[in-house]
Amino acid sequence: MKRVAQFLGSIKIAVPLLVAIAVVLAYGTLYEARFGTAAVQRTVYTAWWFHLLLAFLAFNLALAAWQRYPWKRHHAPFVLAHIGIILILTGGIIGGRFGVEGQLFIPEGQASRTLETPGNVLVAHLPNPGVHQEIPVRFETQAWVHEPRLTVPLRREGRHIEITVDRYFPDAVVKEEVAGDGAEDNPAVEIELGHDGQQERVWLLARDAERFGMGWGEAHVLLLQPQTDAQREQLLGRSKEVAAPRGVVSLKLPGMDRPRDIAVPEQMGESLPMKGTPYTVTFKDYFPDFAIGERGLMSRSQQPNNPAVSFTLAGPEGSDAYLLFARHPEFQSMHGFAHVIAAEAGYAHAASAALPPNGIVLVVGDGGRLAAVLTDEAAARRQVLEAVEAGTGYTHPTLGYTFQVAAYHPRARLIQQVTNRSDDVRAQAIHLTAREGARAADTWVFLRGRVELPLGDHPLTVEFRPGQRELPFTIKLLDFRKIDYPGTQMAKAFESDVELTDAQRG
Repeated sequence: MKRVAQFLGSIKIAVPLLVAIAVVLAYGTLYEARFGTAAVQRTVYTAWWFHLLLAFLAFNLALAAWQRYPWKRHHAPFVLAHIGIILILTGGIIGGRFGVEGQLFIPEGQASRTLETPGNVLVAHLPNPGVHQEIPVRFETQAWVHEPRLTVPLRREGRHIEITVDRYFPDAVVKEEVAGDGAEDNPAVEIELGHDGQQERVWLLARDAERFGMGWGEAHVLLLQPQTDAQREQLLGRSKEVAAPRGVVSLKLPGMDRPRDIAVPEQMGESLPMKGTPYTVTFKDYFPDFAIGERGLMSRSQQPNNPAVSFTLAGPEGSDAYLLFARHPEFQSMHGFAHVIAAEAGYAHAASAALPPNGIVLVVGDGGRLAAVLTDEAAARRQVLEAVEAGTGYTHPTLGYTFQVAAYHPRARLIQQVTNRSDDVRAQAIHLTAREGARAADTWVFLRGRVELPLGDHPLTVEFRPGQRELPFTIKLLDFRKIDYPGTQMAKAFESDVELTDAQRG
Protein backbone atom coordinates (compact mmCIF):
# COMPACT_ATOMS: atom_id res chain seq x y z
CA MET A 1 0.00 0.00 0.00
CA LYS A 2 2.89 2.36 0.70
CA ARG A 3 4.28 1.83 -2.80
CA VAL A 4 0.85 2.48 -4.31
CA ALA A 5 0.49 5.72 -2.34
CA GLN A 6 3.91 6.92 -3.48
CA PHE A 7 3.07 6.09 -7.08
CA LEU A 8 -0.26 7.94 -6.90
CA GLY A 9 1.50 10.91 -5.30
CA SER A 10 3.96 11.13 -8.17
CA ILE A 11 1.07 10.91 -10.64
CA LYS A 12 -0.64 13.88 -8.95
CA ILE A 13 2.47 16.00 -9.54
CA ALA A 14 3.37 14.74 -13.03
CA VAL A 15 -0.05 15.08 -14.67
CA PRO A 16 -0.50 18.86 -14.05
CA LEU A 17 3.13 19.40 -15.06
CA LEU A 18 2.71 17.50 -18.32
CA VAL A 19 -0.54 19.37 -19.02
CA ALA A 20 1.25 22.69 -18.43
CA ILE A 21 4.08 21.74 -20.81
CA ALA A 22 1.54 20.58 -23.43
CA VAL A 23 -0.29 23.91 -23.18
CA VAL A 24 2.99 25.83 -23.58
CA LEU A 25 3.97 23.75 -26.63
CA ALA A 26 0.55 24.32 -28.21
CA TYR A 27 0.91 28.06 -27.57
CA GLY A 28 4.42 27.97 -29.02
CA THR A 29 3.15 26.30 -32.20
CA LEU A 30 0.53 29.02 -32.73
CA TYR A 31 3.03 31.74 -31.83
CA GLU A 32 5.57 30.41 -34.36
CA ALA A 33 2.95 30.29 -37.13
CA ARG A 34 2.27 33.99 -36.60
CA PHE A 35 5.59 35.52 -35.62
CA GLY A 36 8.21 33.10 -36.96
CA THR A 37 10.77 30.65 -35.60
CA ALA A 38 13.20 33.24 -34.25
CA ALA A 39 10.47 34.93 -32.22
CA VAL A 40 9.14 31.74 -30.62
CA GLN A 41 12.64 30.54 -29.76
CA ARG A 42 13.41 33.74 -27.88
CA THR A 43 9.97 34.10 -26.29
CA VAL A 44 9.23 30.47 -25.37
CA TYR A 45 11.79 27.76 -26.03
CA THR A 46 14.86 29.57 -24.66
CA ALA A 47 13.00 31.43 -21.89
CA TRP A 48 14.08 30.74 -18.30
CA TRP A 49 10.57 29.77 -17.17
CA PHE A 50 10.28 27.11 -19.92
CA HIS A 51 13.64 25.64 -18.91
CA LEU A 52 12.42 25.68 -15.28
CA LEU A 53 9.39 23.60 -16.36
CA LEU A 54 11.68 21.09 -18.09
CA ALA A 55 14.00 20.96 -15.06
CA PHE A 56 11.02 20.35 -12.75
CA LEU A 57 9.85 17.52 -15.01
CA ALA A 58 13.34 15.97 -14.96
CA PHE A 59 13.43 16.27 -11.15
CA ASN A 60 10.00 14.62 -10.91
CA LEU A 61 11.14 11.73 -13.13
CA ALA A 62 14.26 11.30 -10.98
CA LEU A 63 12.13 11.09 -7.82
CA ALA A 64 9.80 8.57 -9.47
CA ALA A 65 12.78 6.37 -10.34
CA TRP A 66 14.34 6.79 -6.89
CA GLN A 67 11.14 5.62 -5.20
CA ARG A 68 11.74 2.14 -6.66
CA TYR A 69 15.16 1.93 -4.96
CA PRO A 70 16.64 -0.57 -4.19
CA TRP A 71 16.26 -1.56 -7.81
CA LYS A 72 15.82 -5.12 -8.90
CA ARG A 73 16.65 -6.69 -12.23
CA HIS A 74 13.08 -6.29 -13.48
CA HIS A 75 13.30 -2.53 -12.73
CA ALA A 76 16.03 -2.03 -15.40
CA PRO A 77 13.69 -1.01 -18.29
CA PHE A 78 11.84 1.41 -16.01
CA VAL A 79 15.01 3.03 -14.65
CA LEU A 80 16.76 3.22 -18.02
CA ALA A 81 13.71 4.84 -19.63
CA HIS A 82 13.60 7.51 -16.90
CA ILE A 83 17.35 8.13 -17.15
CA GLY A 84 17.03 8.51 -20.94
CA ILE A 85 14.24 11.07 -20.64
CA ILE A 86 16.17 12.97 -17.94
CA LEU A 87 19.25 13.12 -20.20
CA ILE A 88 17.15 14.41 -23.12
CA LEU A 89 15.61 17.14 -20.95
CA THR A 90 19.03 18.07 -19.52
CA GLY A 91 20.51 18.28 -23.02
CA GLY A 92 17.61 20.48 -24.16
CA ILE A 93 18.13 22.87 -21.26
CA ILE A 94 21.91 23.09 -21.80
CA GLY A 95 21.47 23.55 -25.56
CA GLY A 96 18.80 26.20 -25.08
CA ARG A 97 20.90 28.19 -22.62
CA PHE A 98 24.37 27.85 -24.10
CA GLY A 99 23.97 26.46 -27.63
CA VAL A 100 24.14 28.39 -30.90
CA GLU A 101 21.59 27.61 -33.60
CA GLY A 102 21.47 28.97 -37.12
CA GLN A 103 21.36 28.33 -40.86
CA LEU A 104 24.17 28.23 -43.39
CA PHE A 105 23.10 29.26 -46.90
CA ILE A 106 25.49 27.90 -49.53
CA PRO A 107 24.85 28.08 -53.29
CA GLU A 108 26.02 24.99 -55.15
CA GLY A 109 29.72 25.17 -55.94
CA GLN A 110 30.41 27.88 -53.37
CA ALA A 111 31.68 27.93 -49.80
CA SER A 112 30.62 29.79 -46.68
CA ARG A 113 31.50 30.08 -43.01
CA THR A 114 28.91 32.66 -41.92
CA LEU A 115 26.10 31.22 -39.81
CA GLU A 116 22.81 33.12 -39.88
CA THR A 117 21.39 33.03 -36.35
CA PRO A 118 17.79 33.55 -35.19
CA GLY A 119 16.95 37.12 -34.31
CA ASN A 120 17.58 40.36 -36.18
CA VAL A 121 20.15 43.10 -35.67
CA LEU A 122 20.73 46.68 -36.71
CA VAL A 123 24.27 47.27 -37.94
CA ALA A 124 25.60 50.83 -38.22
CA HIS A 125 28.72 51.61 -40.27
CA LEU A 126 30.43 54.99 -40.17
CA PRO A 127 33.62 55.11 -42.29
CA ASN A 128 35.09 58.07 -40.48
CA PRO A 129 36.02 57.62 -37.66
CA GLY A 130 35.43 53.92 -38.28
CA VAL A 131 32.35 53.08 -36.20
CA HIS A 132 30.87 49.59 -36.54
CA GLN A 133 28.12 48.88 -34.06
CA GLU A 134 25.70 45.93 -33.95
CA ILE A 135 22.44 46.31 -32.03
CA PRO A 136 20.20 43.26 -31.36
CA VAL A 137 16.48 44.03 -31.84
CA ARG A 138 13.33 42.07 -31.03
CA PHE A 139 10.59 43.83 -32.93
CA GLU A 140 8.97 40.63 -34.21
CA THR A 141 8.25 39.32 -30.71
CA GLN A 142 5.71 42.13 -30.35
CA ALA A 143 4.60 42.55 -33.94
CA TRP A 144 1.55 44.58 -32.93
CA VAL A 145 3.78 47.36 -31.52
CA HIS A 146 4.28 49.52 -34.62
CA GLU A 147 6.04 52.40 -32.79
CA PRO A 148 8.95 50.87 -30.84
CA ARG A 149 10.73 54.19 -30.18
CA LEU A 150 14.19 52.64 -30.05
CA THR A 151 17.07 55.16 -29.89
CA VAL A 152 20.71 54.13 -30.22
CA PRO A 153 23.57 56.64 -29.71
CA LEU A 154 26.78 56.48 -31.75
CA ARG A 155 29.59 58.49 -30.19
CA ARG A 156 33.15 58.43 -31.46
CA GLU A 157 35.87 61.09 -31.80
CA GLY A 158 33.68 64.15 -31.56
CA ARG A 159 30.78 62.80 -33.64
CA HIS A 160 27.44 62.34 -31.85
CA ILE A 161 24.84 60.52 -33.93
CA GLU A 162 21.50 59.15 -32.78
CA ILE A 163 19.61 56.46 -34.68
CA THR A 164 15.90 56.26 -33.86
CA VAL A 165 13.58 53.50 -35.04
CA ASP A 166 10.11 55.02 -34.78
CA ARG A 167 8.06 52.57 -36.88
CA TYR A 168 8.08 48.81 -37.35
CA PHE A 169 5.87 46.99 -39.85
CA PRO A 170 5.86 43.16 -39.67
CA ASP A 171 3.98 42.77 -42.98
CA ALA A 172 5.10 45.77 -45.01
CA VAL A 173 4.19 46.52 -48.60
CA VAL A 174 5.57 49.28 -50.83
CA LYS A 175 3.35 51.49 -52.96
CA GLU A 176 5.30 53.43 -55.58
CA GLU A 177 4.70 56.57 -57.57
CA VAL A 178 6.97 58.05 -60.21
CA ALA A 179 7.05 61.84 -60.55
CA GLY A 180 8.76 63.81 -63.28
CA ASP A 181 10.27 66.58 -61.13
CA GLY A 182 13.58 64.93 -60.28
CA ALA A 183 16.75 66.99 -59.91
CA GLU A 184 18.95 64.62 -61.95
CA ASP A 185 18.84 62.87 -65.28
CA ASN A 186 16.95 59.61 -64.59
CA PRO A 187 14.83 58.35 -67.51
CA ALA A 188 11.74 56.33 -66.57
CA VAL A 189 8.98 54.95 -68.77
CA GLU A 190 5.58 53.55 -67.90
CA ILE A 191 4.88 51.03 -70.64
CA GLU A 192 1.56 49.31 -71.27
CA LEU A 193 1.74 45.82 -72.78
CA GLY A 194 -1.12 43.80 -74.23
CA HIS A 195 -1.76 40.40 -75.82
CA ASP A 196 -4.83 38.14 -76.11
CA GLY A 197 -6.89 40.28 -73.75
CA GLN A 198 -4.15 40.51 -71.11
CA GLN A 199 -2.76 43.92 -70.24
CA GLU A 200 -0.16 45.16 -67.80
CA ARG A 201 1.42 48.50 -66.95
CA VAL A 202 4.88 48.68 -65.46
CA TRP A 203 7.52 51.32 -64.81
CA LEU A 204 11.04 50.84 -66.18
CA LEU A 205 13.95 52.91 -64.81
CA ALA A 206 16.99 53.12 -67.08
CA ARG A 207 19.48 53.77 -64.25
CA ASP A 208 18.20 51.05 -61.92
CA ALA A 209 20.14 47.82 -62.46
CA GLU A 210 17.17 45.75 -61.24
CA ARG A 211 14.36 47.66 -62.96
CA PHE A 212 15.63 48.65 -66.40
CA GLY A 213 14.07 45.53 -67.94
CA MET A 214 11.57 42.73 -67.49
CA GLY A 215 10.20 39.63 -69.16
CA TRP A 216 6.57 39.63 -70.26
CA GLY A 217 5.35 36.46 -71.92
CA GLU A 218 7.85 35.73 -74.67
CA ALA A 219 9.02 39.36 -74.88
CA HIS A 220 12.06 41.00 -73.30
CA VAL A 221 11.19 44.62 -72.49
CA LEU A 222 14.10 47.03 -71.81
CA LEU A 223 14.73 50.74 -71.32
CA LEU A 224 18.32 51.68 -72.20
CA GLN A 225 20.13 54.99 -71.91
CA PRO A 226 23.36 54.95 -73.97
CA GLN A 227 26.15 57.05 -72.52
CA THR A 228 27.78 57.96 -75.83
CA ASP A 229 26.64 58.69 -79.38
CA ALA A 230 28.55 55.63 -80.61
CA GLN A 231 26.64 53.35 -78.24
CA ARG A 232 23.34 54.85 -79.33
CA GLU A 233 24.18 54.42 -83.00
CA GLN A 234 25.14 50.80 -82.33
CA LEU A 235 21.85 50.01 -80.60
CA LEU A 236 19.83 51.62 -83.35
CA GLY A 237 21.80 49.76 -86.01
CA ARG A 238 23.10 52.92 -87.66
CA SER A 239 26.81 52.26 -87.19
CA LYS A 240 29.21 49.67 -88.44
CA GLU A 241 30.29 46.84 -86.20
CA VAL A 242 33.17 47.71 -83.92
CA ALA A 243 36.28 46.55 -85.73
CA ALA A 244 38.54 46.24 -82.68
CA PRO A 245 38.14 42.72 -81.22
CA ARG A 246 38.43 44.03 -77.65
CA GLY A 247 36.29 47.10 -78.22
CA VAL A 248 36.95 50.83 -78.29
CA VAL A 249 37.21 53.32 -75.42
CA SER A 250 36.06 56.85 -76.27
CA LEU A 251 37.48 59.75 -74.22
CA LYS A 252 36.47 63.40 -74.31
CA LEU A 253 39.13 65.29 -72.37
CA PRO A 254 39.13 68.90 -71.15
CA GLY A 255 39.54 71.24 -74.11
CA MET A 256 38.27 68.70 -76.68
CA ASP A 257 35.24 69.35 -78.86
CA ARG A 258 34.81 65.73 -79.88
CA PRO A 259 35.67 62.43 -78.16
CA ARG A 260 38.69 60.47 -79.28
CA ASP A 261 38.49 56.70 -79.81
CA ILE A 262 41.18 54.30 -78.58
CA ALA A 263 41.10 50.61 -79.47
CA VAL A 264 41.72 48.38 -76.45
CA PRO A 265 45.18 46.90 -77.14
CA GLU A 266 46.21 43.27 -76.92
CA GLN A 267 49.16 44.16 -74.69
CA MET A 268 48.18 45.49 -71.28
CA GLY A 269 50.24 47.81 -69.07
CA GLU A 270 51.68 50.13 -71.74
CA SER A 271 51.12 53.88 -71.39
CA LEU A 272 49.53 55.49 -74.44
CA PRO A 273 49.95 59.29 -74.69
CA MET A 274 46.98 61.23 -76.06
CA LYS A 275 48.54 63.27 -78.85
CA GLY A 276 48.12 67.00 -78.48
CA THR A 277 47.11 66.69 -74.81
CA PRO A 278 48.97 66.30 -71.50
CA TYR A 279 47.06 63.10 -70.74
CA THR A 280 48.13 59.45 -70.81
CA VAL A 281 46.01 56.28 -70.83
CA THR A 282 47.26 53.00 -69.37
CA PHE A 283 45.13 49.91 -69.93
CA LYS A 284 45.23 47.52 -66.97
CA ASP A 285 42.99 44.59 -67.92
CA TYR A 286 40.35 43.35 -70.31
CA PHE A 287 37.54 40.99 -69.23
CA PRO A 288 35.51 39.31 -71.99
CA ASP A 289 33.05 37.90 -69.44
CA PHE A 290 33.47 39.99 -66.28
CA ALA A 291 32.75 38.48 -62.87
CA ILE A 292 33.86 38.86 -59.26
CA GLY A 293 35.26 35.63 -57.82
CA GLU A 294 36.91 34.61 -54.58
CA ARG A 295 40.22 36.05 -55.80
CA GLY A 296 38.79 39.33 -57.09
CA LEU A 297 38.06 40.49 -60.63
CA MET A 298 38.10 37.74 -63.22
CA SER A 299 36.63 36.56 -66.52
CA ARG A 300 34.36 33.52 -66.46
CA SER A 301 35.05 32.68 -70.10
CA GLN A 302 36.56 34.04 -73.30
CA GLN A 303 33.13 34.68 -74.80
CA PRO A 304 32.15 38.39 -74.84
CA ASN A 305 29.10 37.90 -72.62
CA ASN A 306 29.92 40.84 -70.35
CA PRO A 307 32.89 42.80 -71.78
CA ALA A 308 34.67 45.18 -69.43
CA VAL A 309 37.93 47.10 -69.47
CA SER A 310 39.95 48.78 -66.72
CA PHE A 311 42.43 51.61 -67.29
CA THR A 312 43.90 54.70 -65.66
CA LEU A 313 43.84 58.21 -67.04
CA ALA A 314 46.70 60.45 -65.85
CA GLY A 315 47.17 64.18 -66.35
CA PRO A 316 48.12 67.43 -64.63
CA GLU A 317 45.14 67.13 -62.25
CA GLY A 318 46.17 63.68 -61.06
CA SER A 319 45.20 60.12 -61.93
CA ASP A 320 41.79 58.42 -62.27
CA ALA A 321 40.93 54.72 -62.38
CA TYR A 322 38.12 53.52 -64.66
CA LEU A 323 36.19 50.28 -64.93
CA LEU A 324 33.82 50.42 -67.91
CA PHE A 325 31.24 47.89 -69.08
CA ALA A 326 30.01 47.67 -72.64
CA ARG A 327 26.59 46.33 -71.61
CA HIS A 328 26.20 48.52 -68.51
CA PRO A 329 27.34 52.05 -69.39
CA GLU A 330 25.58 53.42 -66.30
CA PHE A 331 27.90 51.49 -63.92
CA GLN A 332 30.18 54.45 -63.14
CA SER A 333 27.40 56.92 -62.37
CA MET A 334 25.31 54.42 -60.38
CA HIS A 335 28.19 53.59 -58.04
CA GLY A 336 29.31 57.17 -57.49
CA PHE A 337 32.82 56.98 -58.97
CA ALA A 338 34.63 60.27 -58.30
CA HIS A 339 37.28 61.54 -60.75
CA VAL A 340 39.70 64.44 -60.53
CA ILE A 341 39.89 64.82 -64.32
CA ALA A 342 36.75 66.24 -65.97
CA ALA A 343 36.63 63.62 -68.72
CA GLU A 344 33.76 61.80 -70.42
CA ALA A 345 34.49 58.11 -70.97
CA GLY A 346 32.59 55.39 -72.79
CA TYR A 347 33.25 51.85 -73.92
CA ALA A 348 31.87 50.28 -77.09
CA HIS A 349 32.14 46.60 -77.95
CA ALA A 350 30.56 44.52 -80.66
CA ALA A 351 28.71 42.69 -77.87
CA SER A 352 27.17 45.93 -76.58
CA ALA A 353 24.96 46.13 -79.65
CA ALA A 354 23.57 42.65 -79.00
CA LEU A 355 19.94 42.68 -77.96
CA PRO A 356 17.79 39.85 -76.58
CA PRO A 357 15.45 37.87 -78.83
CA ASN A 358 11.81 38.98 -79.04
CA GLY A 359 12.92 42.33 -77.70
CA ILE A 360 10.94 45.51 -77.17
CA VAL A 361 13.83 47.84 -76.44
CA LEU A 362 13.20 51.52 -75.76
CA VAL A 363 16.29 53.68 -76.32
CA VAL A 364 16.74 57.19 -74.94
CA GLY A 365 17.89 59.22 -77.93
CA ASP A 366 19.14 62.75 -78.62
CA GLY A 367 17.43 65.41 -76.54
CA GLY A 368 15.74 62.78 -74.40
CA ARG A 369 13.53 61.52 -77.22
CA LEU A 370 12.54 57.86 -77.27
CA ALA A 371 13.26 55.37 -80.03
CA ALA A 372 12.50 51.66 -80.11
CA VAL A 373 14.21 48.56 -81.47
CA LEU A 374 12.14 45.40 -82.03
CA THR A 375 14.00 42.11 -82.51
CA ASP A 376 12.78 38.76 -83.82
CA GLU A 377 13.00 35.38 -82.06
CA ALA A 378 16.64 34.92 -83.10
CA ALA A 379 17.63 38.58 -82.47
CA ALA A 380 19.00 38.57 -86.01
CA ARG A 381 16.64 41.11 -87.56
CA ARG A 382 15.66 44.47 -86.11
CA GLN A 383 12.89 46.94 -86.74
CA VAL A 384 13.81 50.45 -85.62
CA LEU A 385 11.16 53.02 -84.66
CA GLU A 386 13.00 56.33 -84.83
CA ALA A 387 10.44 58.19 -82.69
CA VAL A 388 8.09 56.66 -80.11
CA GLU A 389 5.32 58.97 -78.98
CA ALA A 390 3.52 58.64 -75.65
CA GLY A 391 -0.05 57.41 -76.05
CA THR A 392 0.55 55.89 -79.49
CA GLY A 393 0.10 52.15 -79.85
CA TYR A 394 2.68 49.93 -81.61
CA THR A 395 2.78 46.21 -82.46
CA HIS A 396 5.71 43.82 -82.33
CA PRO A 397 6.12 42.43 -85.86
CA THR A 398 6.60 38.75 -84.94
CA LEU A 399 4.98 38.34 -81.51
CA GLY A 400 1.89 40.41 -82.22
CA TYR A 401 2.22 42.02 -78.77
CA THR A 402 0.96 45.59 -78.53
CA PHE A 403 2.72 48.26 -76.49
CA GLN A 404 2.53 51.96 -75.87
CA VAL A 405 4.31 54.46 -73.66
CA ALA A 406 1.77 55.64 -71.11
CA ALA A 407 4.16 58.11 -69.44
CA TYR A 408 7.77 59.18 -69.89
CA HIS A 409 9.88 61.23 -67.46
CA PRO A 410 13.48 62.14 -68.45
CA ARG A 411 14.09 63.28 -64.85
CA ALA A 412 12.11 60.81 -62.81
CA ARG A 413 11.79 60.81 -59.05
CA LEU A 414 10.71 57.59 -57.34
CA ILE A 415 8.29 58.09 -54.42
CA GLN A 416 7.80 55.09 -52.15
CA GLN A 417 5.08 54.80 -49.51
CA VAL A 418 5.35 51.90 -47.06
CA THR A 419 2.19 50.55 -45.44
CA ASN A 420 1.42 47.55 -43.23
CA ARG A 421 -1.05 44.81 -44.16
CA SER A 422 -1.28 42.79 -40.94
CA ASP A 423 0.50 41.82 -37.73
CA ASP A 424 1.75 38.55 -39.21
CA VAL A 425 5.54 38.53 -39.57
CA ARG A 426 6.04 38.18 -43.33
CA ALA A 427 7.92 41.18 -44.75
CA GLN A 428 9.57 43.15 -41.94
CA ALA A 429 10.50 46.80 -42.43
CA ILE A 430 11.58 49.62 -40.12
CA HIS A 431 11.62 53.39 -40.48
CA LEU A 432 14.69 54.99 -38.97
CA THR A 433 15.99 58.51 -38.55
CA ALA A 434 19.63 59.49 -38.04
CA ARG A 435 20.45 62.84 -36.42
CA GLU A 436 23.77 64.62 -35.98
CA GLY A 437 23.34 68.10 -34.58
CA ALA A 438 20.93 70.01 -36.81
CA ARG A 439 21.24 67.52 -39.67
CA ALA A 440 18.82 64.63 -40.04
CA ALA A 441 18.03 61.94 -42.60
CA ASP A 442 15.38 59.25 -42.59
CA THR A 443 14.46 56.20 -44.66
CA TRP A 444 12.70 52.84 -44.69
CA VAL A 445 14.76 49.66 -44.75
CA PHE A 446 13.45 46.12 -45.22
CA LEU A 447 14.87 43.02 -43.59
CA ARG A 448 18.15 42.04 -45.30
CA GLY A 449 18.30 45.56 -46.69
CA ARG A 450 21.07 48.17 -46.55
CA VAL A 451 20.63 51.95 -46.76
CA GLU A 452 22.95 54.94 -46.80
CA LEU A 453 21.98 58.11 -44.93
CA PRO A 454 23.74 61.36 -45.92
CA LEU A 455 25.20 63.01 -42.83
CA GLY A 456 27.90 65.48 -43.77
CA ASP A 457 30.97 64.34 -45.69
CA HIS A 458 30.82 60.80 -44.34
CA PRO A 459 27.46 59.05 -44.82
CA LEU A 460 26.06 56.58 -42.32
CA THR A 461 25.27 53.07 -43.59
CA VAL A 462 22.68 51.00 -41.72
CA GLU A 463 21.79 47.34 -42.25
CA PHE A 464 18.72 45.48 -40.96
CA ARG A 465 19.47 41.79 -41.18
CA PRO A 466 19.51 38.50 -39.24
CA GLY A 467 22.34 38.05 -36.79
CA GLN A 468 25.53 36.39 -38.03
CA ARG A 469 28.32 34.35 -36.50
CA GLU A 470 31.58 33.29 -38.09
CA LEU A 471 32.36 29.58 -37.83
CA PRO A 472 35.92 28.32 -37.23
CA PHE A 473 35.64 26.22 -40.39
CA THR A 474 34.38 26.57 -43.98
CA ILE A 475 31.80 24.38 -45.69
CA LYS A 476 31.67 24.07 -49.47
CA LEU A 477 28.66 22.60 -51.26
CA LEU A 478 30.09 20.39 -53.99
CA ASP A 479 26.84 18.93 -55.31
CA PHE A 480 23.14 18.96 -54.46
CA ARG A 481 20.64 16.35 -55.65
CA LYS A 482 16.87 16.09 -55.45
CA ILE A 483 15.59 12.53 -55.81
CA ASP A 484 11.94 12.19 -56.89
CA TYR A 485 9.54 9.30 -56.55
CA PRO A 486 9.51 7.41 -59.89
CA GLY A 487 7.20 8.99 -62.45
CA THR A 488 6.50 12.09 -60.31
CA GLN A 489 8.05 15.43 -59.37
CA MET A 490 7.47 14.79 -55.66
CA ALA A 491 10.69 14.82 -53.66
CA LYS A 492 11.67 11.49 -52.16
CA ALA A 493 15.01 12.60 -50.74
CA PHE A 494 17.65 15.32 -50.84
CA GLU A 495 21.37 14.66 -50.92
CA SER A 496 24.38 16.94 -50.66
CA ASP A 497 28.11 16.40 -51.03
CA VAL A 498 29.96 18.89 -48.83
CA GLU A 499 33.58 19.63 -48.05
CA LEU A 500 34.61 20.94 -44.65
CA THR A 501 37.89 22.84 -44.35
CA ASP A 502 39.46 23.63 -40.98
CA ALA A 503 41.68 26.69 -41.47
CA GLN A 504 43.77 25.95 -38.38
CA ARG A 505 44.51 22.34 -39.31
CA GLY A 506 44.56 22.90 -43.06
